[in-house]
Amino acid sequence: MTILNNKNHRKPRGRRNNKVEKTIKVVKETEFVQRDEFHNVDDPLPGVSPREAKRKTKQVRKPVETREYVDEKETEDNEVRRVITLTKTEPAEVADEEIEETVSEKPEEEVVQEEVSPKKSKKNKNTDDEDDVVNITDIRAARKKEKSRKRMKKIIILGVVAVFAASVYATKDIWVPKLEGILDRPHDTIINDGKTLEGNFPIEFDENSVNTISYIDNLILRVDDNHIELYDENGNKTTTFSHNYEDPIVRVEGKRMLVYDNGGNNFEVLNKKNQVYEKTVDQQILLAAIAKNSNVAVVTQTEKYASVLTVYDSNGSEIYNWSSNMRVLNVSFTNDGSGCYISTFDSQNGEMQSKIHYISFDSTQEVMQSETLDTLALDVCLNDNDNYWVVGDTKFYKLDNEGKILLEYEYTIELVDYAISDNCAAVVFNGVQRKTGSLAVFSSDSTQSTPDNVLYTDGGYPKKLKISSNKIILLKENEIEAYDDSGNLLATAAVSSEYVDFTFLNENVYFLGYREINKISFAT
Repeated sequence: MTILNNKNHRKPRGRRNNKVEKTIKVVKETEFVQRDEFHNVDDPLPGVSPREAKRKTKQVRKPVETREYVDEKETEDNEVRRVITLTKTEPAEVADEEIEETVSEKPEEEVVQEEVSPKKSKKNKNTDDEDDVVNITDIRAARKKEKSRKRMKKIIILGVVAVFAASVYATKDIWVPKLEGILDRPHDTIINDGKTLEGNFPIEFDENSVNTISYIDNLILRVDDNHIELYDENGNKTTTFSHNYEDPIVRVEGKRMLVYDNGGNNFEVLNKKNQVYEKTVDQQILLAAIAKNSNVAVVTQTEKYASVLTVYDSNGSEIYNWSSNMRVLNVSFTNDGSGCYISTFDSQNGEMQSKIHYISFDSTQEVMQSETLDTLALDVCLNDNDNYWVVGDTKFYKLDNEGKILLEYEYTIELVDYAISDNCAAVVFNGVQRKTGSLAVFSSDSTQSTPDNVLYTDGGYPKKLKISSNKIILLKENEIEAYDDSGNLLATAAVSSEYVDFTFLNENVYFLGYREINKISFAT
């Protein structure tokens, strides 16, 4: 291995500029062979035996390339240079005793220079260390500044997003209803053919014998002067109950129905197969209602009180009493059946006024009593926003949970029918033009002081309005229509003008006519 050892030369002239360069020199080892120029290499040397000549002759060496030595050199202009010498050894046959270490000198152009970090001399070490500290400090300051800039940028972006979100939330009452209307609007209105289905339909009966059509537990219910009959969806009769009521009224909730004699003293509770219980009261029954948990409320009148409310449990046992000097126009239960809403009315200065009372069966005190309402309150329902729908004969109200008025909508035309549920309410009127109507829809989550939608329809005057499966179903003289709770038309079908009532069950409509019950498929 050949070593090139360069000594450092210091020359004080000129100014030091601390410029460092890496110098790489490649030196080729010289072949040395001891032999007689008049003899071949393979011939024995004079005076040397062949065996000894063979021993003294070195075999071919493998080529290698190695980094041999690193040295620092200071140039005439006080530049510190790091010299790296690489030696390449090539195959040669040499004698062991004649190998010498040499340095072949290369022309200046074979020197390659590259700047690297200097290995400082003792004289410049302190100065260069100070420069390094300054450079590191500057780099850290620059990095810190860059991080601060990025952090500030993120804060600004988050601030903009927060302001935008706050503005969107503040204006949600304006854009949410419009967006819901766009998202909920169906692409196409389903036009059903209105063709009556076959099977056992139409179900025929004597004229003027039917006064009610409804459904209980997926069975069609009809009531006439003497019977209560149940049919399956194909029109097959499943059950018949007899009654002796002069004016039978039926109320259905869940899997039970309440039947009472309006102005009589008897009522009974039935399921789809049997009578659960029957009761007789001392006073005339003015009205009655049944809850989802099968509690029953019966309103009567005594000499002392204008209205007495008696509540019975699912087995017919009396569990609660309430009385008032005001007359009761309507009773409806809470969803769990643990209380009820009572609509009372009286006359003030020749005007009919109403109040809504909320009572709980575990308390003797009223939970809520509303403000005075300038109407006859026909029905009351608690919606899913903890507000009350109140349908009057001349006005529609929405009350808060303390009974204060949030919305008051006065009718311009006489009310034809209404329907209320947890999520929406609707009232329908005859239209100004001939054979038209108008439908006002209210949403439970709306904060408007007016209806969310007012729809004008043709196809005949409206007859009946119901809400089923969150769909508003409107029967008119010549058509039946289905709307969603935002007032978008979902489906329509042409129907006979003889139909006076209907019920909607499992995408089918069952119509009550003067002499028969018919069924049509009504996809919504």
